[in-house]
Amino acid sequence: MQHGVFLNENENVKKILKYIQYAGVSVGERLPSEREMAAELGVSRNSLREALKILQTLGVLEIRRGSGIFLQKADVYPNREGGLWLFTHRGEILNMLTVREALDLRAIELIPENEYNEVRQELKSCIRQAQNRKMNNDELLKNDLEFHNIIRKAADNDILLNICVALTGNIYDERDVLFSDQMRIMRSIEEHNHIANAFGSGDVNKVKQEYTAHLVSVRRSIEDAII
Repeated sequence: MQHGVFLNENENVKKILKYIQYAGVSVGERLPSEREMAAELGVSRNSLREALKILQTLGVLEIRRGSGIFLQKADVYPNREGGLWLFTHRGEILNMLTVREALDLRAIELIPENEYNEVRQELKSCIRQAQNRKMNNDELLKNDLEFHNIIRKAADNDILLNICVALTGNIYDERDVLFSDQMRIMRSIEEHNHIANAFGSGDVNKVKQEYTAHLVSVRRSIEDAII
């Protein structure tokens, strides 16, 4: 399976978003041509084109044939006022979380039970990395994405994986704010342990129960950060 292809596309999405942010592009403005952006970001035009399609699907960009690429949404990354950003984009964040939950629960259902122990071991290894190293915010986000991607890859469905990867770590991702709170980090690691242990039980319903409990906790943290 070409899992790495989709992960690379996700990295290119991030590169485009950061380029938009640092270049100060405003909503309604046209971005440089594909050729110029590909050269600026150091990626192939084909890879750039796939990442642009993802951002168009998410409503961030509009690609007008013959006219160019235009920015439709800004402020998709949190600024220094994390609580205010969560408040302003609460609807988009919770909607994104709901979609991620539905896709991840489906991914869990697709994992063969005879692979549960291997998945558990991979998840535990990912958790140990977060526990044993002092990570900055970006590293913690990558570690969290890796944890969830272990589950998605185990489902062995590249279409589902592609959608999940496009929806995580890019726009309206609450973790950019929540991982500045040490208590939230510790809570996430504990909840990740519960999910990993549930795979050890061999019970798909137990795994789904622990995963759902984790997202309920995340939603509560979002509400608390807004207040």
